[in-house]
Amino acid sequence: MATNNEVLIVMIPIAICLLGILLLLEIRERLRSDSGDGSITSLQTVHDDSDLELYEENGMEEIETTVGENDNGEGSSTAVHVRKVGKKKGEKLRRKEQMRQYNEYMRQQQDLRRAQNEALDEEFRRRKEEEAIKRADESERRRKAKEKKAKQEEKERVKREKAEEKEAKKKKSRFDKYSGRIADTVKRLKICTMETLASKTGFSQEEATDILNELCATSPEFRLSLWSGSTFMFVTEDDYAKLATYLEKNGKISIKHASHDIMTILQGN
Repeated sequence: MATNNEVLIVMIPIAICLLGILLLLEIRERLRSDSGDGSITSLQTVHDDSDLELYEENGMEEIETTVGENDNGEGSSTAVHVRKVGKKKGEKLRRKEQMRQYNEYMRQQQDLRRAQNEALDEEFRRRKEEEAIKRADESERRRKAKEKKAKQEEKERVKREKAEEKEAKKKKSRFDKYSGRIADTVKRLKICTMETLASKTGFSQEEATDILNELCATSPEFRLSLWSGSTFMFVTEDDYAKLATYLEKNGKISIKHASHDIMTILQGN
C-alpha cells in the first residue's frame, strides 16, 4: 500500500509536466497556424519602430532586418534582439554617412580651390596679356615718335644745308662781284671801322665784314692785315719795312708819339 502511494506521488509531477509540455506545444502550434499574428505583429512593430528610429537619426533608406526562425517563440526576447541589431547597424550607417558627408565636403573644397586657382590663373594670364599689349603699344608709339623725330631732323638738316648752300652761293656771288670795291676802299683808307667801310661801299656791316674776311683768307695782299675789334688795318710788307726803319731810327719813344707816327706811316703820309 505504501509502495503504491510512493509511485503515485512520483508519477503525478511527471504527468503534470507532460501535460504542460503538451499544452505548450499546442499553444505554439496555434501561434504558428491560427493565432500567430500576435507575435509576428509585435516583431514587425518593433522592427518598424527600429527603422523609424534609424530614419530619424540618420535619414537613411529603409533598413531590412531578418529574424531567425529558431527562436523561443516569445515576442519580447525577439524584439529586444532586433532592436539591438538595428542600433548597431544604424551606428555603422551613421558613421558611413558622416564619412560620405566628409568626403563630399572635402571634394567640394577641392573643387572650390581648383576653381579659385583657375580664376587666379585666368586673371594672371589676362593681366600678362594686357601688359604685353600695353608694352607693344608703348614700343610702337616710341618707334613712331622716333621715326617722326628722325624725319623732322632730316628735313631740318636738308633745309639747313640748302639754306647754307644758298647762302654760300650768295656770299660767293657777292664776293666775286664786290670784293674789288671792298679791297680798293680798304687800301685807300688803310685803317677803318666796319661802320665806315659799310657806309663807303654801300653794304651792311655784316656783308662788308664777310667780304673782308674772305679777302684776308684768300688774297696774298691781305695776309699781313690786322683786326682790332671792329677796326681793320690794311698792312703790307712795305708798311712793316717802314715801321722797322722808324723804330731803328728813333729808338725808344713814348707810346703817344709812337702811335701817332705809326698811324702816319700806315696811312702813307
